[in-house]
Amino acid sequence: MKKKYKKIILVTIIVIFALGTGAILGAVTWIIRDTPDISEYKGSSEATMIYDSDGELLSKLFKENRVYVPLERIPDDLKNAIIAIEDTNFYVHHGIDYWGIVRAMVANIQQRRLAQGASTITQQLARNSFLTLEKSFYRKLQEAYLAIQFERMYTKSEILEMYLNEIFLGHSAYGVETASIQYFGKSVDELDLAEAALIAGLPQSPNNYSPLNNPERAISRRNVVLDRMADLDYISEAEAEAAKNEELELDISGDESPTQSAYYFLLYIRDQLINQFGASMVYSGGLKVHTTIDTDMQKVAEERIQAKIDNNYIPSFSSGQSEHLQPQMALVSLDVNSGAIRAMVGGRGTDQFNRAHQAVRQPGSAFKPFVYAAALAEDDYTTGSVVNDLPMLASETGRDHLSIWPRNYGDQYRGLINLNTALTHSVNVAAVKLIQDIGVQNTIDLTENLGVTTFTNSDGLDDHYSLALGGLNRGVSPLEMTAAYSVFANQGVYNRPYSIEKVYDRHDNLIYEAQPHKRLVMSEADSYLMTSMLESVIKDGTGRRAQMDRDVAGKTGTTNEYTDAWFVGYTPQIATAVWIGEDTRRSMEYDTKTVSSGEAAQIWGEYMREISEDMPVIDFQVPENIVEVAVDPYTGLKANEYAPRIDVLPYKKGTEPEETSDLHGPVETLKIDTESGLIATSNCPEDQVEERHYIEGSGIRIGPTQKTFVEVNPNKDYEDLVRGTYRIETGEPIQQIDEEYGIPKLNRNGTPRFETRPSRSCDIHEDDSRSGTLRRIFDIFRGDDEE
Repeated sequence: MKKKYKKIILVTIIVIFALGTGAILGAVTWIIRDTPDISEYKGSSEATMIYDSDGELLSKLFKENRVYVPLERIPDDLKNAIIAIEDTNFYVHHGIDYWGIVRAMVANIQQRRLAQGASTITQQLARNSFLTLEKSFYRKLQEAYLAIQFERMYTKSEILEMYLNEIFLGHSAYGVETASIQYFGKSVDELDLAEAALIAGLPQSPNNYSPLNNPERAISRRNVVLDRMADLDYISEAEAEAAKNEELELDISGDESPTQSAYYFLLYIRDQLINQFGASMVYSGGLKVHTTIDTDMQKVAEERIQAKIDNNYIPSFSSGQSEHLQPQMALVSLDVNSGAIRAMVGGRGTDQFNRAHQAVRQPGSAFKPFVYAAALAEDDYTTGSVVNDLPMLASETGRDHLSIWPRNYGDQYRGLINLNTALTHSVNVAAVKLIQDIGVQNTIDLTENLGVTTFTNSDGLDDHYSLALGGLNRGVSPLEMTAAYSVFANQGVYNRPYSIEKVYDRHDNLIYEAQPHKRLVMSEADSYLMTSMLESVIKDGTGRRAQMDRDVAGKTGTTNEYTDAWFVGYTPQIATAVWIGEDTRRSMEYDTKTVSSGEAAQIWGEYMREISEDMPVIDFQVPENIVEVAVDPYTGLKANEYAPRIDVLPYKKGTEPEETSDLHGPVETLKIDTESGLIATSNCPEDQVEERHYIEGSGIRIGPTQKTFVEVNPNKDYEDLVRGTYRIETGEPIQQIDEEYGIPKLNRNGTPRFETRPSRSCDIHEDDSRSGTLRRIFDIFRGDDEE
């Protein structure tokens, strides 16, 4: 019977042991399966560092703000301090310090609180790298298992290096390098003993012992670390006392957030990095990104824009359609010779919409240079080619439906002008006549070669003449406008804009380097001719506010209803675009002022003058095949001795005029009766007589004078009718025009019909004179004469 019970007990014990063993093995197996694999572990996430063009830190991108440093760069004092206060037996245990666990349990029982922890450095590394902060027995088992795996796969030095780069040390700092910069404004290898001890005291309670939050607690904790180091003979008692007496000197300048500067540029960089390397690598991979941004130029751009906002030169209005103040603004600067982005402002705030490259807006007259460039490329046009700046009709179907289009600014028309004058004064009629002649598609083709990518199929319709005035279906971004104008400054070479020079991985391996993307899209001569005309815009035309003490060229642009205002221009070194507009494409006609291209040009000028102060003065280079010729602006031919005005213009050799104009000659002045248009006599009323000038020989009448006309269109309201003025300069031949629409009257060969010298004297006042004399005599005989 006893044998039977013994057998049952033995079987029971075996079953219990087997079940227990199975349970333990199952639990261990479950823990192993549920615990992350560390075989591919290469360290925790590391911040991506973004540098400016001079190699200065601009900003960081991170999930955890960490800068990885190798163990050899970490001072011995810091390594010893960490081991002394966190894991005395680090170099002798195999991941778990069993005697440390017993010691901590005894201390906690004696003090009836959690006075000591028992986690080794290896366990802390395992927990911080792979586990949550949940306090549970299961999580502690996982931590122990991972610690053993770390010890099996890595050396003590590797574990210590990973730990020192992993630990959270308060605020946004992960790792000793980031903490050193955050608290002391210097790299970890520059720390002294007292500073190293302070950082070593942080892991137990980073925010509680933070010198920024609690300097007294931080010093007290530092001193505990120093005492422990002395107890373990890492330092002498004298060294400990000297370090304990050291004043706490913080320097947070090294950790000042740089994101307030170049905010939109950093968004631009971030998006490019994510597209190329993925978000995980960008926020965790420790990339070192060297960009093209010039922080001095960037600072000036931001300051100039902010100053204009602060002094209300640019108004500030809240719109129900947008949470951001309006109008918005953008500025982009490119290095002309490389395409490197040197400055970028994408708005007057810190939203996620970068207007410098994401806003696609109507360019207005800033588009006109592309039409002129396309015309010059065909060799049918030169800077001195003459166009007739008088009104055109939008439609010719039925007299009652005629309408003037396009309209010049202020409904002012100049008559015969050359291309240089037309672009200088941003004449709408000239631009439309050019695109009608050279073709819409030719203009688009050249503009696309200049880097503009936003055309739609409907932009290329044959009759889409409003394109010449910037009437794109979508628009164009400030970045692409800047790059396009850069071609004129860069001898016809297009450089694709870029913002990243080089990218290194966390091990300093070069993984990306910018490759120049250049292409010749215009001849050197044509690009210079465009530059010459755009210089005139600033010297004598709509861009005077952008004048500088060096060679500069550019163009204004204001759209209908003042929804967009532009200035795009360049020196031989830098091209810049300034755009102003509301996000919702509303008019910028405010109660305080109307914002137009004048404001854009003013900001452009102030910014460019300041950033150019320290740049060498370089002139635009004149190609060898360019010649200058003094021409008559009304004929495009070489000026003769009687020309009242001479334009000295550049030409490509072989396209310059050879003939001399015979339009002008000696001038005779006659008194003309304005009622009859004939030569005045003594009978003509003095208030109807004016002096007019004619060229001897041809008899063509010349200015100065002006003519007015009023559009007749029953389909328009009275206030909407065009009331235009045709202004004729001194010496300019006066064209005959339609008195209602201002359309020039033409000869059969299509040339303008000029007013000419009358051949006879006025006779319509002779009868008035005779009848007046008879009435006088009759009055005398009646005795009505007062005398």
